Amino acid sequence: MTSVLNRDYLRQSARETFLPLASEAGIDPTACSVGAEWIKDDANRLHIVQRYDGPDGAAVVLKHALRPADQAGFGAILDAHRNAHTALSGHEAAGVPEILAQDVDRQSYLMSFFSGETFLNLCRRNENHEPFLHAAGVWLGAYHAATFEQERPFQPKFMLDHMHRLADQMEWGERKILGQKRFVSLARDMGSYAQDATGHLGKVSSKHGDLNAHNILIDGTRAVALDFLAPSTAPVGYDIARFLLSYAQMVGDLDSLPKGHVLPPDAMQAFFEGYGNISSNDPVVHFLMRIQILTDWNRMSDKKTLASVMRFERIKKIARRAFA
Repeated sequence: MTSVLNRDYLRQSARETFLPLASEAGIDPTACSVGAEWIKDDANRLHIVQRYDGPDGAAVVLKHALRPADQAGFGAILDAHRNAHTALSGHEAAGVPEILAQDVDRQSYLMSFFSGETFLNLCRRNENHEPFLHAAGVWLGAYHAATFEQERPFQPKFMLDHMHRLADQMEWGERKILGQKRFVSLARDMGSYAQDATGHLGKVSSKHGDLNAHNILIDGTRAVALDFLAPSTAPVGYDIARFLLSYAQMVGDLDSLPKGHVLPPDAMQAFFEGYGNISSNDPVVHFLMRIQILTDWNRMSDKKTLASVMRFERIKKIARRAFA
């Protein structure tokens, strides 16, 4: 839990960075007040996102990070954000908020406000998730199409080697996780799931890097994305797998998940109808979705919060169906 001391210091630091950034963006900071905020505080991250409301109804968003202290890394994240904004400039249904001012040394930036809700909140409030999956698919499809670089044969060797190393560490007693015996068996068997994907000619585009159910905002048929990682390129299946597993683990209907599937077919269809660049049958996507299950299993099994424990139980349920 975030301590009161941390919250107070973080808010004070954020306000100190907001004042010059707002002035640089041509905004009177004294006329703005905080309308909403969100704080992340864990062993690796301490940052705050605040919406500042002006007297005329206009709003801007400040993001300020204290942890990790990595100005070079923070600057790279801003580069990726700015590149994505440029790539999607003028797109009717997909966008990225504009960076209005930045201070890399203090790890802060000010961006335009988008009035939508997060994909996650929309799914939690509505029984039918298909319109939101479609909108998310449209955003990711537009981003990958606008930043497309090449087609190349898919090679899963790195991921398979990583899974084998994790299995070795667990069997040698160097690492322990919940459900370890089953995890090791699945990690050892991932080569059989890679057969159809190996050598498949797939698309390579810019990679968001952390596309999850929190990082897409939707307002009607328009969507924007936030929180990019440093610029990189990768097979498009990486972002797809990351996003769809985030959805499945947090709000997807697991009771309707057929054996051998990672996501209910209707949900897959809704997303890929929006995405458009490749089909829902793409073998690289199906391989990477199973890799993502094991990646999240390994990452989440030692988390202690109630939300993390519940999410881990959902990961195990997805695994039982996907690897049946």
